[in-house]
Amino acid sequence: MSKTESKTTNEPVVHRYINIREVDPLRDAAHDRPLRYDSLGIRLRDETFVTLAIDLGLRAEELRGLKRSMFRLKDGEVTIPGHVQKDYPREDITPGAVTMRLDPYGHFGTVRLLRSYFQTEWYQDRDSEYVFPSRQSDQMSTESMRNVVEDLAVHADVTVHRSDGEPADPSELHPHAFRHSLANYMLADNDTRLVEVRNRLRHRSITTTERVYDHFQRR
Repeated sequence: MSKTESKTTNEPVVHRYINIREVDPLRDAAHDRPLRYDSLGIRLRDETFVTLAIDLGLRAEELRGLKRSMFRLKDGEVTIPGHVQKDYPREDITPGAVTMRLDPYGHFGTVRLLRSYFQTEWYQDRDSEYVFPSRQSDQMSTESMRNVVEDLAVHADVTVHRSDGEPADPSELHPHAFRHSLANYMLADNDTRLVEVRNRLRHRSITTTERVYDHFQRR
């Protein structure tokens, strides 16, 4: 069984997510965990990946498609073209470009982190237009992204939650869980409207947001 239950079964989909306070241990783990090919650039890449994943709530393929030219760090914004975003299911429609604020809640120092990462010798030597290259390619694979997240979670021994209330192991954390984590954080604020979650996650309609996150209780 996959880490998220198949929608073709009668069982409910189970989401994994973390509390926002677990982000700092994950970021620390990016600099503490052993690496076969060690460099500050790789460590900052992994920290930046975790940070952007929960800051923007992007899907793994969308993170993979991010390019440096999409960011306007002076304005604290990123514009994601429609072709980078996930197509709407069962519809021959591609979303339009969307501009998103970086770190709207002031938790992550995303702009400063991106500047530091882009200035590393490792990143500049890659000569890649993409934000997340690998040692041997312009873009990390989604498998590599999943492996990085799992390694960081295990090293940091973070607490992972399941939407069905069952216990979870740190190794169950995966890139898409950051999207659910952002939604959970936003919905924990009684002043947050569901449409704000929908807009941040870029769902096709608010009905999707209601269906996916009806199990998250406001606190």
